[in-house]
Amino acid sequence: MVVRLTNQYANSSAQFKIDGKLVLSSFQTNPPAWNWQTDVLDKINSPVFFIPGTLSDNAEQVFSQTPGDGFFPWIHPTKIAQQEADTDSSYAAQRDAKQKVWMAPITPWVFKRFNADNNWSQSQDDAIFIDRWQHLLQLKPDLIEVVTWNDWGESSYVGPADITDLSPTSYWDTLDHSAFLKMTSIFIKAYKSGQTSVMVDPADEDVFFFYRLQPASTLGVLDTLPLPLDAQYLKDDVFVVSFLASEANITLTTGGNVHQISGAVGVNKVAVPWTFGEQSLNAQRNGQTFVNKKGPNIWKQLGQYNGNVIVL
Repeated sequence: MVVRLTNQYANSSAQFKIDGKLVLSSFQTNPPAWNWQTDVLDKINSPVFFIPGTLSDNAEQVFSQTPGDGFFPWIHPTKIAQQEADTDSSYAAQRDAKQKVWMAPITPWVFKRFNADNNWSQSQDDAIFIDRWQHLLQLKPDLIEVVTWNDWGESSYVGPADITDLSPTSYWDTLDHSAFLKMTSIFIKAYKSGQTSVMVDPADEDVFFFYRLQPASTLGVLDTLPLPLDAQYLKDDVFVVSFLASEANITLTTGGNVHQISGAVGVNKVAVPWTFGEQSLNAQRNGQTFVNKKGPNIWKQLGQYNGNVIVL
């Protein structure tokens, strides 16, 4: 299948190429049952730039493997944010030492709750996206892939949640991630221009906020599953992310509590402990409001546990 599809589309105008070679990547957690070189690469009718995936955190070992013109380490689900950042730094160092390509992954969110074997959240919580983007800009991977793991079922989608064919009681059907997509476009612009920190264009200014709809440690009234794996790492906060070309005043209202946030130039993320009830945000500059958003309530308890987020 891989050989057939690769040969079929090798000369397509949409084919991604590096140095004139078509790019072939993969996802794998363990060595496959086949041999990449003899069973796949040797049977492709065009030169291939091969970037296999790995879940290994041993960058030196990975970059010594063959075949591979570069490597694609996936985000490590058992690591907290600082450990993941350290792993990224080690991949950057080995990329330079071995003179191979490093393709880094990024995803906005991860949460899955299907059954006893598929019931987990993400130990990196809010740091999995904004913090990671900012660190990767400094490390300058050769490539960055925006990755979704099974999109809706693992809450990693980038964009709207318009899923009319699926159950309206699912934990993703009403939680829009479109704002993650807008943030991504700003980070991509910074990455492509070689910025090590985002210099926000006035046309891209915005202030976002995202949060879960219920406490991390509270099961739903109808739940039959336990708390998801790594729920202890989740924070009961509203996360405010500002992309500003000049300073502004930001106001977050969570429940009945009003929080004033100093909006500094650039990209900044602030975590504010939530209060149950309505959630809203606005930003002003020189007495003029340029951002005004309102989100759904945060509840003490839902019918079913939900570790996904609404992003506005």
